[in-house]
Amino acid sequence: MTKPVTTPATRRDFLKTTALGAAALSSGGRWNLVKAAPNEPAKPKKLIAWGGIDWYSPETVQINIRKIEELPFDGTVLQGFKSNSDPKVMFDWLCFGQQKLEREQFTDIIATIKNTDFQRFTNNLLRVNVTPGDADWFDDFGPILHNAAWWAQVTKEVGCPGWAFDIEDYKGTVFNYAKMKYKDTKSFEEYAEQVRKRGREYMSAVQEANPEIVLLAMLGHSYVNRTPQARDKLPELEYGLMPAFLDGMIEVVERPARIIDGHEQSYGYFTDEDFAAGLKSTRKGALALVPPELHEKYQAHMEVGMAIYVNYTLHLEGVARGPSEYLTPEERLQLFEHNIYYALDTTDEYAWCYGERIGWWEEGHPVALPKGALEAIRSARAKFDAGVPLGFDMTERIAQAKATMEAERKKEAGE
Repeated sequence: MTKPVTTPATRRDFLKTTALGAAALSSGGRWNLVKAAPNEPAKPKKLIAWGGIDWYSPETVQINIRKIEELPFDGTVLQGFKSNSDPKVMFDWLCFGQQKLEREQFTDIIATIKNTDFQRFTNNLLRVNVTPGDADWFDDFGPILHNAAWWAQVTKEVGCPGWAFDIEDYKGTVFNYAKMKYKDTKSFEEYAEQVRKRGREYMSAVQEANPEIVLLAMLGHSYVNRTPQARDKLPELEYGLMPAFLDGMIEVVERPARIIDGHEQSYGYFTDEDFAAGLKSTRKGALALVPPELHEKYQAHMEVGMAIYVNYTLHLEGVARGPSEYLTPEERLQLFEHNIYYALDTTDEYAWCYGERIGWWEEGHPVALPKGALEAIRSARAKFDAGVPLGFDMTERIAQAKATMEAERKKEAGE
């Protein structure tokens, strides 16, 4: 097994199309935000940290937990669950495939998580990927269900509310009909029906093992629905089968288990209207990809999350070109505070900060966290928790930055 790449370029490819804003999602004006799913009481908002090498293994978190808990988050995503005997065998990278993994292979890492003295970080999530993706939906699904069931039980035992359910195609392209094993003999509709069935089986296994589990899925119906007329193009789309998998999960989910659309496309949001439109696109627009018989259940059970891509917002090293490039360092910090504030404002409960190669709590990382970034998070959270306005508006400055960026692009293209 090769070393997993935890931050592939594919995760952020959509920034190339959202760098000029979320125009495709925008309703043309501010939307009267819905603060919670129907019939659900509002929950205290939580901010979760996630990253590549900046947030290490459970072992590193355990050793440094007091320093880490000084950060202005409510928890983190734990990842890199190594087997007892081979560090290259990681549960999160092998659980969705042909290999049947056993709890006995991972007792050391389970003990590490269970014995970490979490005091303030009480909302940690365990990462689960749809990798290696080497089993077709019509093949034996038993190992995947087996792995999911006992890992859901472990999640409960170690005191974590649930999973960071990363359903991006890192390896096997499990949601792309064009890459399916039996595409020459089975139609897209046949595959969609089978994938929905697998979604039912998967959610049933998970919630039977842990009836209170929270599944924060990084991508959801709203991600696929960013494509115009997506419903008519699903057989052609890279994630065209993903809605069917989520449909199956929604079909059988029962309270108190929960599914959240983590709305990763909010990485590219820059204004309060972007976040408002993103909330609307998840709550209502995404229904275009949900079967009519599941509309009511989707609205009752699919919660909304929001994300902030730290490197992109602050224009740190190695990110796609975006409006932040045309802001001053001080304005970038303001934008970071702005995005934290509005992510919290538009999520039902969970907002998450994703950063790459950043030294959040120690020196020596490839990307230095700009001075003032932690203060920006604390300021945004304090204002939000106090119920007071952010106190500044980035709309005009962002519009100027986008205009400058577009002018430079046209100049470079010789237009």
